[in-house]
Amino acid sequence: MFGTTLVTGATFGVVARQAGLEPIEIAAMSIIVFAGASEFAMVQLFAASAAFPVVVATVFFLNLRHVLMATSLRPQFARLSRARRLAAAFFLTDESFAMATGYFRRGGRSLAYYVTFAVSLYILWDASTIAGIAIGSAIGEPRRFGIDFAITATFVGIVVLAIRRATDVAVALAAVAIAGALALAGASTVAVILAGAVAPLLAVGRPR
Repeated sequence: MFGTTLVTGATFGVVARQAGLEPIEIAAMSIIVFAGASEFAMVQLFAASAAFPVVVATVFFLNLRHVLMATSLRPQFARLSRARRLAAAFFLTDESFAMATGYFRRGGRSLAYYVTFAVSLYILWDASTIAGIAIGSAIGEPRRFGIDFAITATFVGIVVLAIRRATDVAVALAAVAIAGALALAGASTVAVILAGAVAPLLAVGRPR
């Protein structure tokens, strides 16, 4: 996952710079927001001159999944103070959630595992974003190298790691079908949001 984070972060820096954002704006976005999918969405919306409330609402809905992830991990962090739980929540990403969940399922108890992995991802994401800013004018169109698929590959890997039973496969395929159908229908902006909202409901309602 560190490799895909490096490639995706650099791609974000390139795309954001080519979209007209200033280096300080791009770096601040990665340092403060630290959410790959949301950052790419913000760049697209800014490039399209979307209204600020639309940008905020899109990022809000895209990141709602973090509430579910944090809720899932809360028992493991219950003994920490609120300030430390908030700090851990800031570094929570899809990748760190997937790795932490697998670690705790295997019987792991040390929170240092999560902290080390999550903070390392944060540092790597920021560093790769800055690298992407630096080479943005030289690389040309990043999609011709296929590196725009890196973030998709990351999410595919996360889903594969999380699958443990047949119903997990059904939920994942349902989310893919919903997102794919909406994208083909021209509603790509809300495809991920709606698929991400429906998939947890299917997971909760699945037979045990």
